[in-house]
Amino acid sequence: MTKIYITQEVFNSNEEYILFDNVQKVSKLYIGPTEYDDYDDETRKFLYDFICKQAVFPVFLTFEPYNDLTEEIEYAFKKECVQYYLRFESTKNKSFPVFNVIINNAHSLKLTLEETFWIASSNQFYAFSFSDNISYKLAIKKGVFGGKKSYMLPCFNMKDTTTVIKLWYDGQGFNLYTNDNRYSTIEMLTNHLPHGTIIENN
Repeated sequence: MTKIYITQEVFNSNEEYILFDNVQKVSKLYIGPTEYDDYDDETRKFLYDFICKQAVFPVFLTFEPYNDLTEEIEYAFKKECVQYYLRFESTKNKSFPVFNVIINNAHSLKLTLEETFWIASSNQFYAFSFSDNISYKLAIKKGVFGGKKSYMLPCFNMKDTTTVIKLWYDGQGFNLYTNDNRYSTIEMLTNHLPHGTIIENN
């Protein structure tokens, strides 16, 4: 049985390092494993079970790998017949690869997580969406040392009902952003968790 921790977070789009368009009412929740040992592996397993439980295929994965790994990832996707698109986004001083993966069933989801979840654990951007609603936009955000800096950031359009799952640092749980009432509170979300999930919030 999977033991998890859930907390309702305050959503402030200005403080996120992802962007949202057409935001009206978005809830933000954090879901993570309660056990520290192998937390990234526990997160991967729970994420698979959670997405399968929702039965919302296709789902869409976007991630930003290291530049020198694109060929290796493409080879793995082609070998397993996983549908994907690769493009490059850039700012004035930086260009980086972005993979968009279309996941049509539980089998493809499992393969994709097994091949790529380490990218989330390496603190690269890694997010699922229940709709094909992502683009990239230039934004000015505070940098590490407090000064303003230009970033090319992922932007999710929240005009229609959808849910975005962004992996947390080191692959330790994930943030869930949603305008879907089914997941809007901890109480509502618990009705849609995989069978056998144990919530330990104390």
